[in-house]
Amino acid sequence: MDRSRKATREGNEVTLQHMSPKEALLIGELVEQKLAQLQASIEQLKQTPEGSIDLQRRTKAFGECQRIEGETSGRFYDKLRRWLDRDIPLTKTPLHPPRQVE
Repeated sequence: MDRSRKATREGNEVTLQHMSPKEALLIGELVEQKLAQLQASIEQLKQTPEGSIDLQRRTKAFGECQRIEGETSGRFYDKLRRWLDRDIPLTKTPLHPPRQVE
């Protein structure tokens, strides 16, 4: 086995994963924009009857989705996106309505 090939491949992978400070700043700004848009859309949802009901059901099913102190914008965006995208479990409803006995 040629060890130099493996070392070169690993070196190339490290080089490809390197991000310049300017790239990191641009990605950070993009994440901040996406997070602001997502939070604005949630605020718009709160203004509609269907949206507010959906958010209440999500809060009841999964709990509040709050930002933890020290949490990065990227992590909070991912957590909030998952909270919104998760399917709400169906509640148990009776197969037949209760009978009226007189």
